[in-house]
Amino acid sequence: MSLESSLLDDPSDVVSIIDHTNVDPTATEAEIRELCQEVDDYGFCSAVVVPYHAELADRMLDDRANVAAVIGFPYGIQNSTAKRDEVEELLEHVDELDMVMNRTAFANDDHEAVVEDVETVAEAVGDKTLKCIIESPTLSPPEIRRAAGLVEEGGADFVKTAVGYEGPTDRAEVEAIADGIGSDTEIKASGGIATFEAVLEMVRAGATRIGASSGVEIYNSTR
Repeated sequence: MSLESSLLDDPSDVVSIIDHTNVDPTATEAEIRELCQEVDDYGFCSAVVVPYHAELADRMLDDRANVAAVIGFPYGIQNSTAKRDEVEELLEHVDELDMVMNRTAFANDDHEAVVEDVETVAEAVGDKTLKCIIESPTLSPPEIRRAAGLVEEGGADFVKTAVGYEGPTDRAEVEAIADGIGSDTEIKASGGIATFEAVLEMVRAGATRIGASSGVEIYNSTR
């Protein structure tokens, strides 16, 4: 059964593909505790937090759900060594890492630097899951396809659309990513996704994971 068919058959299963997210730079410990409690209560795939809160999320969720931390957030302009060091400090607390592609290198057509940046982080991540954000709302369809292909070449497990700061993600962006990668690389859609219908639209376009700060609202929209 396809992912779309599975969700249509039981919409409440949508929680299993949602990375419930709070990467607000001013998020408090109480807010992260609330996020993790919701992950526990609803059965979301993971809690996504900034590195500062990774240890707290790990303590709260233990092995009941994944913990993901963002790397090189939010613009990806840090050098590869800094991103690698950030990963290495987090590995004991997280299951997944959501890094940001070096957007400056990409804007300058330095494709080698983009690939090497992802490779450096992928090597540090090891067997854990690596998602790489290309910030698709700021790119044209050809640029999206190119960025997705470079991220895949670097060894990321997922190409992720956006951090959510520069406009919502739309279906066309996910379709462009799908056109730029092979079948072994997955897609995470994030940025302005707040209803079950929006999730279905992204899944139909090729996404297998959804990033959202509105996980509870998405679940409630299935009731």
